[in-house]
Amino acid sequence: MFESPRWFAGITLLLWFVSPNVLKAQDEESNSSQLLFVPPPVEGVISLGVYNSKGKLIRVLKRVAGIETFKSTSDGLVIDWDRKDAEGKPVPSGKYFARGVLIGDVKVEGVAFHLNDWADSSTDPRIRKVLSAALLDRQRPAVLADASQPEVLVLENHGTQSHPIALEFNPLTVKGAGANLLLLDKALLILIDPASGTEISRQNFADLRDADTLGDRTVVLSGNQITYRSNGASQDLKLPAEHLFRCAVLTSSIVVASKEANVWKLDGQEFAPLDTGEKGELLDLSAGRSDTAWLLVRTSTATLLKQIDPSGKIVREFELPPDLQTVRQLGASRNEDTLLLISDDGNTQRVVGVRFQAASQGKSIWEKWFDRTLTTFKFFDLKEGQVVPTDAKTDSPPVFVKPANNPMENTRQALFQLSITTDETGAWVVDSDGLPLLQVCETKNLQQTRCVSDGANGLRVYTSDGTVVEEYHVTSLENLFRFDAGAFD
Repeated sequence: MFESPRWFAGITLLLWFVSPNVLKAQDEESNSSQLLFVPPPVEGVISLGVYNSKGKLIRVLKRVAGIETFKSTSDGLVIDWDRKDAEGKPVPSGKYFARGVLIGDVKVEGVAFHLNDWADSSTDPRIRKVLSAALLDRQRPAVLADASQPEVLVLENHGTQSHPIALEFNPLTVKGAGANLLLLDKALLILIDPASGTEISRQNFADLRDADTLGDRTVVLSGNQITYRSNGASQDLKLPAEHLFRCAVLTSSIVVASKEANVWKLDGQEFAPLDTGEKGELLDLSAGRSDTAWLLVRTSTATLLKQIDPSGKIVREFELPPDLQTVRQLGASRNEDTLLLISDDGNTQRVVGVRFQAASQGKSIWEKWFDRTLTTFKFFDLKEGQVVPTDAKTDSPPVFVKPANNPMENTRQALFQLSITTDETGAWVVDSDGLPLLQVCETKNLQQTRCVSDGANGLRVYTSDGTVVEEYHVTSLENLFRFDAGAFD
């Protein structure tokens, strides 16, 4: 569950002794702007509206309000109306009616997020896409996210706790740099402390393509130039080939690679080619554990992961399983044989964490320890109880709820016809005339809602802000009680 159960309760109105004649508003005076009424003798909150002679809701006077928010007398509660509509315009002369609903012990509970495993109930910007990911020490994922504002999300190794770091620029890549984070776009290279979010250093480059750092050693690919900094000294190295794609700082050397999966190691002041086996398209490169590098290579038949040592010797090589053949990026730990893989098929994106367990009969055995999915969607629909993405917006028909007897008269109330509406404060359950009865969520900028019946007196409500679908359960809707509050002449 992502939200604690919420219930709507208030102060019991101890006016059961009032004469039935007082239950009606005192509206003898013409042009009265005040009514006296007594709601049903049930604990709860009140929504109250003004209606014209045709039964149209003109103005909501109270929305899910506690008893204490009303003026009170010894005979009941008092409500004022300035004879203006919802837009603040004076209404034509005539007779208007006040009607309300007392909302008793109705419960709202958030139960699930759909189509985005990165979403939670916090107010942090919600992730729309993962741009890059890295592994810090203790197998802590650091995720560069596309959200309403740029951020890096740093998670604990179990993935259940995280803290976001707001960014002032829009990086394209994040890498682990010892205890710090290395962030880069096409012109800027920034080192950040992940604990505090404090910027440690900043460097500008033209046509920045890739960079990596380990301790006091940094390699930068910018344009057709390799800049290598070590022990405070900086030098430009001779290119082994044009249009280099990736680089990595190993314990004993540095390696660079082209898009064609050709790899070179720095040997003295020059780069020497390495034989890394079958070639293909290099998708990504990351420094790994114990002076190794990981290559992500797509061949004509499969997507491969290769771990090589500084001589180019393959330490491990394996073909990714069918569900991970769309992996396009990787982030490797420098302390363990642990990887983060980012797959993207155009609609669904996964970030999967795997770690090496053992080798059996020449094959590596890997354990999956992290897996989050994000599905891009415009709208959503419900298919056999499941939330699925769709290109067309589908609205829900109203849901009918059978309320309890009217406690004022001990008679059966008419069915409530409920639907969902949204405003700048979130999503609301409303009656058929538009009177808001209870707030389902406070999510802003909602783009779509759905609701379906959940038993005789419940609703399942689904809301979407375009990044995630939230699911809520509303129960005990039999505790809705209509009442009349009189007429304004």
